[in-house]
Amino acid sequence: MRLEGYKLKGRTYLVPSPSRKGFQWKASALHGLQRLDRRSQSNSPTTVVVPALYNMMPAEVLALGWLSEIDSLGAIRQRMTLAGKQLGWDVFSFHTRHSRDKYFDSAIHAVRETWLYEGALTAETIAQTRKKFGNAYDYHRCEPRLVENLLIQSSLMDWLTVRAAEKQLRFHVVGTGLLSALVWCGALTIQSAIRTAVAIGKSWDAVLDDWASSEIQLHGHTASAENHGWLRYHRVRQIIEGKVSMALPAPQFEMPNVDVPQRPFWYSPLGKADAQLIESRQDVLEALQTMTLVSWAPEIPKPLNSDGAPCVRAWLASPMHPIASACHWSMYNYLLATPASSMLFLNHIATQATVMPLPLHQTVFDAAAAPTYPNARTSEIRSAPGH
Repeated sequence: MRLEGYKLKGRTYLVPSPSRKGFQWKASALHGLQRLDRRSQSNSPTTVVVPALYNMMPAEVLALGWLSEIDSLGAIRQRMTLAGKQLGWDVFSFHTRHSRDKYFDSAIHAVRETWLYEGALTAETIAQTRKKFGNAYDYHRCEPRLVENLLIQSSLMDWLTVRAAEKQLRFHVVGTGLLSALVWCGALTIQSAIRTAVAIGKSWDAVLDDWASSEIQLHGHTASAENHGWLRYHRVRQIIEGKVSMALPAPQFEMPNVDVPQRPFWYSPLGKADAQLIESRQDVLEALQTMTLVSWAPEIPKPLNSDGAPCVRAWLASPMHPIASACHWSMYNYLLATPASSMLFLNHIATQATVMPLPLHQTVFDAAAAPTYPNARTSEIRSAPGH
């Protein structure tokens, strides 16, 4: 008996088009809400929530324009190059291989060829990626997903910190986003974080493999690699969508050498768990032992302010991520989906007390100078993702 219906369908990515007037209107309305609230306004920094996973689908970083922004491109490219040399397989190829939106095929091809020419990628690492994770159901393998997420999240956290300049941001990371935060704060080197992500991912993959094998035997399915892979894929996707909860033992890995964090941040093992401030080496070691695959569920973390008053929060997640629904029709929650929307948030919303419009970097919206990507299959031409 073969499991039916287990295949990936074509998907069109949602790329938000941010409006400067919309953010200005929200800033003005938010300021009005603060006056009506009649509470004393604290000077606490704006919270940026970093979920356990950044993206839901393949190639979302490219689709959202992060590889069209020069600084985020540089950080992501550098870390993917280091990971390729360390692991022997290519994170960019893993991230984009199973994209089902054909419009971005030409953009993916252009980036791959450019990085090959520059030496950031090699034919050997690309071939090894296709060999290890060539099937569509391999996209939700825990090992490569943790490495992919680590490189993307840590790069975007660095990008936000630089762009925030004098504005104060505090990061609240959830679950496996901890590894990204430890790289961001200097407690872990990127190489140590990659080794830790691989060890944890392999531990979880082994548990999921055992679960899939027992399910096949229980229901009398054919014990094929395809059936096994799709069972594992859909179980992980159900966890990400919050449809099931799966108890897993603590991951078995060698504790890395950690340093004292240079910048403190808040951490919750699960979305609904209480947050703790990570500011010492002991805090880091204890937090590393609490990571769990269940943290991939889209639970909304509690606000960090103790008085229970609404607070402005930005969410470092893709629009396809289930947790992005927290930002729909909300005055206090904002999705940092693209470089443009992130800059609008930083310049109009992320202030310490009063919400006042600030000068905006015009280069973010310079659509006239934006590169265009022709579709490889049609004659349609659209501007670069994120513009």
